[in-house]
Amino acid sequence: MSPYLMSTTALASLSDADTATVSSLAARRRSQITVAQAEQLAADRLAVSLLSEFRAAWSVGDHDQMSAVMLAAIDLDRATPGSPRLMDEIRGLSTPAAA
Repeated sequence: MSPYLMSTTALASLSDADTATVSSLAARRRSQITVAQAEQLAADRLAVSLLSEFRAAWSVGDHDQMSAVMLAAIDLDRATPGSPRLMDEIRGLSTPAAA
């Protein structure tokens, strides 16, 4: 399964609200995560957004938008070398599935 198509429950828990109205559950979740983990979650959220944007552009044949998303995906892949490559996911969309 693609790492970019996983549940976003953990991501949503980090963006509940601002600190003025944070619930105790959200505050506890935030206190248990490191800065590196938060940065990785932000990169994952961006990757999910880019993948969705690419799919939408592909479905209507918007090649300019597809190119723009691919350039952003390349930049993201370079910025996060340890995580799964988004360009592999994008290339996989046009690869026929094995039976």
